[in-house]
Amino acid sequence: MTVIDYRNDQLERAARRVFYSNAARYKARGEFLFDGIPLAGAHVLEVGCGGGTWAIWAALNGAENVIGIDPEARGSSAGDFATFQQTIKLLGLTGKVTASDQFLEELPAQQEPFDVVIMYDVINHLDEAAVVVLDRDAAAYESYVNALQRLRSRMRAGAWLIVADCARDNFWVRLGLRSPFASNIAWQKHQNPEMWINVFKQSRFEYSDLRWSYFYPFRRFTSNWLTQYLTCSHFVLRLRAA
Repeated sequence: MTVIDYRNDQLERAARRVFYSNAARYKARGEFLFDGIPLAGAHVLEVGCGGGTWAIWAALNGAENVIGIDPEARGSSAGDFATFQQTIKLLGLTGKVTASDQFLEELPAQQEPFDVVIMYDVINHLDEAAVVVLDRDAAAYESYVNALQRLRSRMRAGAWLIVADCARDNFWVRLGLRSPFASNIAWQKHQNPEMWINVFKQSRFEYSDLRWSYFYPFRRFTSNWLTQYLTCSHFVLRLRAA
């Protein structure tokens, strides 16, 4: 008799719902982001979730309660957020995952603080005007510190924060050209990981590690600063709530 691995079946269906071509790619990226971070029984928040890629991942990997928020979806029934809502139902995760169109500060107080928070390609959108001058304007810097301190207040001590984004420095920008690997990136609306580490330290977070993203399936050869500097400058920063 054939035994079906229902989790793998869910993962395959989830991958295509969250815009990955197959489960192998989705699994590789998820394991890269969450390596060493326990999800079993965790309370998880994905900020700026869009299609809910990592909220769904957390739920499929043992998280007890997951919230995905995306305020840009407010008043809209179309787009990625609507897909997220449908995916929750299709994968039978209604009792575990909640999709919300609220801003972070609008979320009601949780009975349990968050154990893991994911901010995937959204940190620069918290305040786009401020992020442009974050490295040289005290008011912009303070604005980000205040916002991240409010996030910290919703997390338990020792909780994990995963932040993914593009760095400002990039080979193509230095040449005054548009990167053929990331043609839609507005580089001036990003900051280098060193700047973010300083901001997070001021916001009561402790630095854990910095990982440069890779091109699947060549992690060993492409997960480094040079490859990213020549292509997308994409990194993953992992921190702990102090």
